[in-house]
Amino acid sequence: MRQMKAAIFVLFFIIIASCASSLGKKEKNNASVAPANTVETINAGNQTGDGGNSGNNGNSMGNTIKITGKIQIYGNEPHTFVGIVAEDGAEYAVYPPSKEEELRTLQGYLIEFTVVLLDEPQGFGSLFLKGGTVTPIEWTVQ
Repeated sequence: MRQMKAAIFVLFFIIIASCASSLGKKEKNNASVAPANTVETINAGNQTGDGGNSGNNGNSMGNTIKITGKIQIYGNEPHTFVGIVAEDGAEYAVYPPSKEEELRTLQGYLIEFTVVLLDEPQGFGSLFLKGGTVTPIEWTVQ
Protein backbone atom coordinates (compact mmCIF):
# COMPACT_ATOMS: atom_id res chain seq x y z
CA MET A 1 0.00 0.00 0.00
CA ARG A 2 2.82 2.31 0.90
CA GLN A 3 4.57 1.65 -2.41
CA MET A 4 1.37 2.41 -4.32
CA LYS A 5 0.99 5.78 -2.58
CA ALA A 6 4.61 6.61 -3.38
CA ALA A 7 4.15 5.61 -7.04
CA ILE A 8 1.00 7.75 -7.35
CA PHE A 9 2.80 10.71 -5.73
CA VAL A 10 5.76 10.39 -8.11
CA LEU A 11 3.44 10.08 -11.13
CA PHE A 12 1.42 13.11 -9.99
CA PHE A 13 4.64 15.12 -9.46
CA ILE A 14 5.91 14.24 -12.97
CA ILE A 15 2.60 15.32 -14.55
CA ILE A 16 2.56 18.64 -12.64
CA ALA A 17 6.23 19.34 -13.47
CA SER A 18 5.70 18.72 -17.19
CA CYS A 19 2.66 21.03 -17.26
CA ALA A 20 4.43 23.78 -15.36
CA SER A 21 7.37 23.77 -17.76
CA SER A 22 5.08 24.55 -20.71
CA LEU A 23 3.86 27.72 -19.04
CA GLY A 24 5.87 30.75 -20.05
CA LYS A 25 5.85 34.25 -21.38
CA LYS A 26 4.54 34.40 -24.93
CA GLU A 27 6.17 36.68 -27.48
CA LYS A 28 3.99 39.45 -28.84
CA ASN A 29 3.74 39.15 -32.61
CA ASN A 30 3.42 42.55 -34.29
CA ALA A 31 3.37 41.19 -37.83
CA SER A 32 1.81 44.28 -39.33
CA VAL A 33 3.92 47.41 -39.10
CA ALA A 34 1.87 50.53 -39.67
CA PRO A 35 3.31 52.92 -42.24
CA ALA A 36 4.72 56.05 -40.67
CA ASN A 37 5.62 59.54 -41.79
CA THR A 38 9.08 58.39 -42.82
CA VAL A 39 7.89 55.78 -45.32
CA GLU A 40 6.43 56.82 -48.64
CA THR A 41 5.04 54.18 -51.03
CA ILE A 42 5.79 54.59 -54.72
CA ASN A 43 3.82 52.61 -57.31
CA ALA A 44 6.51 50.62 -59.10
CA GLY A 45 4.53 47.68 -60.44
CA ASN A 46 6.72 44.59 -60.81
CA GLN A 47 10.06 46.36 -61.09
CA THR A 48 12.83 45.56 -58.67
CA GLY A 49 14.55 48.83 -59.39
CA ASP A 50 17.96 47.33 -60.08
CA GLY A 51 17.33 45.66 -63.41
CA GLY A 52 16.42 42.33 -61.80
CA ASN A 53 19.93 41.82 -60.45
CA SER A 54 18.92 41.81 -56.83
CA GLY A 55 19.70 38.13 -56.47
CA ASN A 56 16.15 37.08 -55.70
CA ASN A 57 15.40 35.72 -59.19
CA GLY A 58 12.18 37.71 -59.38
CA ASN A 59 10.34 35.48 -56.92
CA SER A 60 9.63 38.14 -54.30
CA MET A 61 8.75 41.38 -56.02
CA GLY A 62 7.58 44.26 -53.87
CA ASN A 63 6.74 47.93 -53.75
CA THR A 64 9.26 50.74 -53.98
CA ILE A 65 9.17 52.93 -50.87
CA LYS A 66 11.17 55.78 -49.36
CA ILE A 67 12.55 55.39 -45.84
CA THR A 68 14.36 58.01 -43.79
CA GLY A 69 16.58 56.39 -41.19
CA LYS A 70 20.01 55.15 -40.18
CA ILE A 71 22.15 52.10 -40.88
CA GLN A 72 22.56 49.72 -37.94
CA ILE A 73 24.99 46.78 -37.77
CA TYR A 74 23.55 43.82 -35.81
CA GLY A 75 25.21 40.73 -34.37
CA ASN A 76 28.79 39.84 -33.48
CA GLU A 77 31.66 39.03 -35.81
CA PRO A 78 31.70 36.94 -37.91
CA HIS A 79 27.88 36.79 -37.88
CA THR A 80 26.84 40.38 -38.55
CA PHE A 81 24.13 41.82 -40.77
CA VAL A 82 22.98 45.28 -41.81
CA GLY A 83 19.59 46.79 -41.11
CA ILE A 84 17.89 50.12 -41.67
CA VAL A 85 16.24 51.70 -38.64
CA ALA A 86 13.56 54.17 -39.76
CA GLU A 87 12.85 57.32 -37.77
CA ASP A 88 9.66 55.70 -36.47
CA GLY A 89 11.66 52.76 -35.06
CA ALA A 90 10.78 50.15 -37.70
CA GLU A 91 13.74 47.88 -38.51
CA TYR A 92 14.26 46.60 -42.06
CA ALA A 93 16.64 43.82 -43.13
CA VAL A 94 18.87 44.64 -46.14
CA TYR A 95 19.18 42.14 -48.99
CA PRO A 96 21.33 41.19 -50.99
CA PRO A 97 24.66 40.98 -49.12
CA SER A 98 26.39 43.11 -51.78
CA LYS A 99 24.17 46.06 -50.76
CA GLU A 100 24.96 45.37 -47.10
CA GLU A 101 28.66 45.80 -47.83
CA GLU A 102 28.05 49.15 -49.57
CA LEU A 103 25.96 50.47 -46.66
CA ARG A 104 28.24 49.43 -43.76
CA THR A 105 30.39 52.57 -44.10
CA LEU A 106 27.33 54.83 -43.73
CA GLN A 107 26.48 53.75 -40.18
CA GLY A 108 25.45 56.69 -38.00
CA TYR A 109 24.29 59.03 -40.77
CA LEU A 110 20.66 60.06 -41.35
CA ILE A 111 19.89 58.81 -44.85
CA GLU A 112 16.91 58.93 -47.20
CA PHE A 113 16.63 55.54 -48.90
CA THR A 114 14.64 54.48 -51.96
CA VAL A 115 14.16 50.74 -51.53
CA VAL A 116 12.14 47.83 -52.86
CA LEU A 117 10.14 46.25 -50.02
CA LEU A 118 10.29 42.52 -50.79
CA ASP A 119 7.19 40.36 -50.34
CA GLU A 120 9.16 37.45 -48.86
CA PRO A 121 11.89 37.54 -46.18
CA GLN A 122 15.39 37.14 -47.63
CA GLY A 123 18.74 36.71 -45.91
CA PHE A 124 19.87 36.24 -42.32
CA GLY A 125 18.72 39.65 -41.07
CA SER A 126 15.09 38.94 -41.95
CA LEU A 127 14.98 36.36 -39.14
CA PHE A 128 15.41 39.12 -36.56
CA LEU A 129 14.18 42.40 -38.05
CA LYS A 130 10.39 42.40 -38.33
CA GLY A 131 9.86 45.54 -40.44
CA GLY A 132 10.45 43.57 -43.63
CA THR A 133 13.24 42.92 -46.11
CA VAL A 134 14.36 45.68 -48.46
CA THR A 135 16.70 46.01 -51.41
CA PRO A 136 18.17 49.54 -51.46
CA ILE A 137 18.10 51.16 -54.91
CA GLU A 138 19.55 54.55 -54.06
CA TRP A 139 20.24 56.66 -51.00
CA THR A 140 21.08 60.23 -50.09
CA VAL A 141 22.91 61.24 -46.91
CA GLN A 142 20.96 64.04 -45.20
